[in-house]
Amino acid sequence: MGRASVWQVLNKRRFGVFFAGGFISATGTWVQNIAQTVLIFRLTGSTFFVALVNLAQFLGPVVLAPWAGAAADRFDRRRILVLAQTSSALIAATLAVVSGLGQVTTPILLLCALGIGLGHALSVPATQALLPALVDEADMPVGIALNASTFNLARAIGPLIGAVVVNQLGFTWAFTLNSLSFMAVVGSLYVVQPRAQELVRRGRARLRDSLAIVRADSTLLTMMVVVAVVSIAADPVNTLTPAFSVDIFSRADSFTGFLVGAFGIGAVIGVASVMRRLASSLRVVSVMLGFLGVGIVAFGLSSAPAVGLVSLVLAGLGYLGSITIATTLIHKTIEEGHRGRVMAIWSMSFFGVRPFASLIDGTLASLFGPRVAAIGMALPALAMAVWLARRSRPVGT
Repeated sequence: MGRASVWQVLNKRRFGVFFAGGFISATGTWVQNIAQTVLIFRLTGSTFFVALVNLAQFLGPVVLAPWAGAAADRFDRRRILVLAQTSSALIAATLAVVSGLGQVTTPILLLCALGIGLGHALSVPATQALLPALVDEADMPVGIALNASTFNLARAIGPLIGAVVVNQLGFTWAFTLNSLSFMAVVGSLYVVQPRAQELVRRGRARLRDSLAIVRADSTLLTMMVVVAVVSIAADPVNTLTPAFSVDIFSRADSFTGFLVGAFGIGAVIGVASVMRRLASSLRVVSVMLGFLGVGIVAFGLSSAPAVGLVSLVLAGLGYLGSITIATTLIHKTIEEGHRGRVMAIWSMSFFGVRPFASLIDGTLASLFGPRVAAIGMALPALAMAVWLARRSRPVGT
């Protein structure tokens, strides 16, 4: 799958406009992530509270997954996204006002992170399920890879912008920019015209029904586990980087933006690495998981900023490679009528484990230090890489 096909998909108005809106919104999200991470660390001086903010932000997929997935199948996905993005924009704007007045406290920051996380939980299944309606069937693998890369392309520049904004303009501007960025998705949704959605009428949304769909297919189940493991192993990038910046590398806390940005640069490299290998094997997934695990371990052991940055580039490459291949295989396996519910399980696997991963990560860092925490969080990825390598066989076409 060559480079020309990537540009052909991006040049199609239906997908290209939506991709641009998602990229702008994701960049704003990363600006706020860096700002709220640095702010909570300044307010408390505690890695545990950094983890608590991450927990609040990613708790939504656990709480709303059954309803959000069913809603993405039963209701207009575009309207769901408009509602979720607008609500998140209002919450970010409220936080900006409170910050401008100098009244931000730890509880307020936690509540706003929780509110935006709930909006995100509603958006993810709808976004993932809407994607096939924005691309032709032949272009779907490329569209999925580009969609998976949106958040990570933003990860490459958003944290850097966040670090500069926090240093030069302050937290209020960071929250304001994020509020405005949500409207980019809303605007794109009024421009694009997805193919008509066949609404599915069901009874009460039940998590066990969605889980039964995943359990019934070994490929779906395996790839969902891969998605969860990737999310766990990548958590140190969000939770531990402030402590590494200050305590290990003796830099300002805003150096967090450069560390997270290095991980994002690795993700950009990962896009180029996997774009030609979407129909691949478990062995390729295992290699990518190995890159992620080894990169996080090397980061945990690093003492020099340069080594830490390079380690996170490697980790980012493995992160994007594994998550893209896994997500592509999931989309190719599920039926259209189940897409919203299955992608809600994807959301739980990717975002839903994050609250618990962040809590474990922050607790380990508080008890044993950030180095031990980083290495410990990488172990599931390394174990999964070995397991997949042992049972590797061609998957997908």
